[in-house]
Amino acid sequence: MADQERRTFLKFCVHGLGAVFAAVLGVPVVSYLIDPRRRQTAGGDLRPVSGIRLTELRMEIPVQGVIRDIRRDAWTLHPNDTVGRVWVMRTRDGNSAESFRVFTTECPHLGCSVNLNSDPSTGYTCPCHNGQFQLDGERIGHNPALRGMDSLEFEVDPADPDQLLVRFLKFRQTLAEKVVRT
Repeated sequence: MADQERRTFLKFCVHGLGAVFAAVLGVPVVSYLIDPRRRQTAGGDLRPVSGIRLTELRMEIPVQGVIRDIRRDAWTLHPNDTVGRVWVMRTRDGNSAESFRVFTTECPHLGCSVNLNSDPSTGYTCPCHNGQFQLDGERIGHNPALRGMDSLEFEVDPADPDQLLVRFLKFRQTLAEKVVRT
């Protein structure tokens, strides 16, 4: 009988230690998997464009702005990180009303940063493979990019009419159509 009690006691100890080890190893794994810092952020939120005031934009002269946001990776918080850059240009639509054009600076060919030409009226150039784009973002000539520059949705900030808000998205390169990167 004593032998049976001792086996029961040892079985209880072995199972108890197994449960303790499972908890010690399992709790960090579960907390890592459900940690909110690992969750994907909702891409495409409206973000202000830094470095551009709408009243200072001249007609048909693009100006480069910066999109900043909070970025988290692993255990590091970057509270004011540059997540992208955009070209913003004041223009007129068909009814002579003022409007804006907003393009991402990433080339749709391989993602290099598209630069404004020294004569802004001639458009943009990608320095990596000499891709040429008009001011409206359309391709020019023998361009290695399969599509024009990627335009972005925007709106004027209702709280500050001198501030532009952009729905900043990144698109896949080397495709003829715009496909959002996930």
